[in-house]
Amino acid sequence: MRNAYPGLTLLLAVGLVACSEPTETVISGSEETTSGAVDALQEATQEAASTPQMAAQEALNVEISLGSAVKRLCSSVLVGGRAIEHVMAQELSNASAAGVDFTFSIDGDLVTGAGAGQTVQALYREHLGCTLVKNTSVEVLQAQFDPALYPEKPAASDAEWPLGDSVVLPTALPGVDLDAIDAAVDQAFEDIEANQNINTRAVLVIHEGKIIAEQYAEPFNAQMPQLGWSMTKTVTAALTGMLVEEGIFDVDAPPGIPEWQSADDPRRQITLENLLQMSSGLEYSEVYTAGSMSDVILMLYTTGDTAAYAIDQPLAQEPGSTFYYSSGTTNIIARTHRQAFDGFQEYFNFPQERLFSKLGMRSAVIEPDASGTFVGSSYMYATPRDWAKIGLLYLQDGRWNGEQILPEGWVDYSVTPASSADQGQYGIQLWLNAGAPDDPADRPLPNLPANTYYLSGFEGQNVVVVPDHDLIVVRMGVTTSGPRPIWQLTESVLDAVSQGAQ
Repeated sequence: MRNAYPGLTLLLAVGLVACSEPTETVISGSEETTSGAVDALQEATQEAASTPQMAAQEALNVEISLGSAVKRLCSSVLVGGRAIEHVMAQELSNASAAGVDFTFSIDGDLVTGAGAGQTVQALYREHLGCTLVKNTSVEVLQAQFDPALYPEKPAASDAEWPLGDSVVLPTALPGVDLDAIDAAVDQAFEDIEANQNINTRAVLVIHEGKIIAEQYAEPFNAQMPQLGWSMTKTVTAALTGMLVEEGIFDVDAPPGIPEWQSADDPRRQITLENLLQMSSGLEYSEVYTAGSMSDVILMLYTTGDTAAYAIDQPLAQEPGSTFYYSSGTTNIIARTHRQAFDGFQEYFNFPQERLFSKLGMRSAVIEPDASGTFVGSSYMYATPRDWAKIGLLYLQDGRWNGEQILPEGWVDYSVTPASSADQGQYGIQLWLNAGAPDDPADRPLPNLPANTYYLSGFEGQNVVVVPDHDLIVVRMGVTTSGPRPIWQLTESVLDAVSQGAQ
């Protein structure tokens, strides 16, 4: 979905937008966020000195802030179909005291941001979404892909979801307290803490393969794609499984990263499974610390090749020995996918041909970086209903409408805890609740069943799967502070559904 702006250039002036993109860390086995970017940016600008080093640091701050704003504006408007004014008010309203004004323009498929002596652009391409124009040109990006050669997307259908588009919410279900579920859904749109601004945008509850509750906050609706952030990682893993089944990759073998092939490079021993399980051992910062830049921020907004940034990191731990959540490793995986195809077009077509079309997903868009590699860690847009289909595919052991979409055994492999995850909290690009090997009660979410697993993204994007109760809970929004509503929501829904088993 996109808004059309033929020949229109809209200029918007705002204060210096602080870096508000993924600054993820791992706390008690689940993906949380840190939010020191605004304060750090203000501190950096206020302490600006005449030394070249300080000037370079300030310039880097501006580059990141401008790049994150341009990318989010481009994708939210041209992929998500939102009004420019809503994006500016909701995501890009954090102005610093630096006194620097940015201007943004949308002219056709090109979004430009300028200020403090810098200009950053993002290009929209049909089916591929928005890409920051870094270390390349608009012409080079346009030459990578011909939208006319993209696979035809599934047609709309009046069949009942998930095989079609029809959703009729039930008014009663045997053994299920729908009133309690509706109350829990309503509560997910309310602040948990005072003045939190929880900003929930969508909630879905799927039970026994059917949507039994669904709610959106204006102006969002069932047809509007939303950014899943790190939920994209699970989709990257699903695509990896398909390539493993074809014999292109072996999870137990190194993926053959060209930059690591020197005989004395210890990174050449990193296996694909190490990357998939977030235990590569590569040095990488997924958290934001005041006074320095997180690797994930630098990777997304200062380079046109996200995988190359991660590949360049040195080894800090023995591969397979230590769990550390790293978006960079997922983008390394995404680049190995690209290099397995004959060209960009075949690679760009692959997710639609092999996954999205099979599931009837018309809204899904994975955005590539300027090198032509999907940002498999972070940049997939889809409607909440289509995000729910990823959870349902896993819940159905990789089968869909009678067809085995994922390789047999891939879901079991995905929900098997990595040996490096001491709380059993992570599998194959998927968060788990398995518990410590010697104490299953010692698990991240003690109020949920041990076989619960979930997709998790920055700012509170979640698809939670509870196999014991044939249940999926989806929550999407932009929560930048305080607790996320997904766990209270899931526990309440589980209580209401569990009545049927009593």
